[in-house]
Amino acid sequence: MSTRRKKAATALAIAAPLALLLLVGRFLHQADLQMTGRAPVPCAEAVRFLQAEGLPEEAREERCTGGQWQTTWYTVDFRIPRAEAEAWLRSSYPGAEVRHGCAAADACAHPQVTGDGGHDLADHVSVEIGPEEDGLARVRLTGGTTT
Repeated sequence: MSTRRKKAATALAIAAPLALLLLVGRFLHQADLQMTGRAPVPCAEAVRFLQAEGLPEEAREERCTGGQWQTTWYTVDFRIPRAEAEAWLRSSYPGAEVRHGCAAADACAHPQVTGDGGHDLADHVSVEIGPEEDGLARVRLTGGTTT
């Protein structure tokens, strides 16, 4: 075998396992994101799943994640002017009882939603409105399926 072929065989013997290791690592990372609910998803998809009216026009710094393992769940996080946060909650989930002085937020609600018995719509939703700087509120919607 020529020196050139030996070098090529050595390079291939090193590169192939390394490429396979990187591919497996990427797959495991994506699976971990999905199973822990930290996979980035389009906010429109998350809002639809959580049965909200949509993100308010004033929303800033939107971050939406989701995951699926034995159930499906999504989280929507955004900032909005404090004065408009509760109004958005009431218009998005009419009839939801808004409580103040919640353990982890200034205001919270657990709107009654009707799932579809599958994984397309949330069976339960939780909304928290917490304080932020500069007159903003942090709104966090979470929800998932029970089956």
